[in-house]
Amino acid sequence: MPTILRWVEFAAGLPYHAALVPVSGSRRDRPEPHTHADFHELVFVTAGEGTQRVGDTEMPLRAGDVVLVRPHDRHEFAATTARGMRFVNIAFPSERWRAFADLAGLAGTVDWDRRELPPAARADLDGPVAAEFARVLGAGSGVPRVLDLVRLWTAVVPMLERADGTAVDRRPGWLVSACVAMSSEENLREGLPRLLALAAVSSGHLARSMRTHYGCTPVAFVARRRLEHAALLLTTTTEGIGRIAQRCGFSGQSYFGRLFQQKYGMAPRDYREATRRAVVPAAMDTQDIK
Repeated sequence: MPTILRWVEFAAGLPYHAALVPVSGSRRDRPEPHTHADFHELVFVTAGEGTQRVGDTEMPLRAGDVVLVRPHDRHEFAATTARGMRFVNIAFPSERWRAFADLAGLAGTVDWDRRELPPAARADLDGPVAAEFARVLGAGSGVPRVLDLVRLWTAVVPMLERADGTAVDRRPGWLVSACVAMSSEENLREGLPRLLALAAVSSGHLARSMRTHYGCTPVAFVARRRLEHAALLLTTTTEGIGRIAQRCGFSGQSYFGRLFQQKYGMAPRDYREATRRAVVPAAMDTQDIK
């Protein structure tokens, strides 16, 4: 049974988590099979060869490979040569990734989550994408910023799109605009009626379009955005749980607590306490990635 990793358990309060991961031929040194409850990862192989097992499929990996790992991917890594394999791992909350995809009008990101295997591409070890991974890895050892993450995404996503052939965004503009607007706290409080008003289409058309382009119902979309905003407020404010539930549009604190527990695996109060114990990763030598 794979381990389910949650963002709050190792990087609460941080915009991203960066690590340089060595994988040897020894089973003892391999990262254990796991899935992610609420975050994506970018993997950049900097040396050696190996595999990433996703479910029952093995993806060969070699220096220069870049892979976007989805939350639901049950995966583990292994080296296939005596020299082992080394990769940079940049993990980031899925809500940040989705918000970036909406604002940037990125094509294919929902389809990427639905496919059997994660999207992958190849980068020059001495090129601009490798330089971005090195920069973000170094910044992560100090005070990581969302801007660092956005710069990495901006460099990596076009390469993944070219490899995947998804450079054309087929999402209707009205839908993207409405979904982006639902990041506003005022709109979140109003919930589904506000999403319908922003979309300016029938409820049936909105539901069909959401399923096609976002892979969920409008109700599920609103609930997810509300919970993500609540998690942010728990991390960045000292307001009471009841007040946060109210700000995010939940009808009551107990109902909010049940939904939050289902998504994040812990009560809102425990989540807040975990973020207070978050520790910035130790310093890393970015020269080691080449």
